[in-house]
Amino acid sequence: CVRVTRRAVFYELAHSLPLPRRIASHLDKAAIMRVTLSYLRMNRLIQSGG
Repeated sequence: CVRVTRRAVFYELAHSLPLPRRIASHLDKAAIMRVTLSYLRMNRLIQSGG
């Protein structure tokens, strides 16, 4: 089922973020996407030297 697969992907993404597990497990889909995008942007900025 697509819904189950989507839930599994968001679960994996949330637990791949540099956050404590207890916080990551309480994020909704929109929050997971916002934190992921922020993390990727920050990572890109750091790697480019600021």
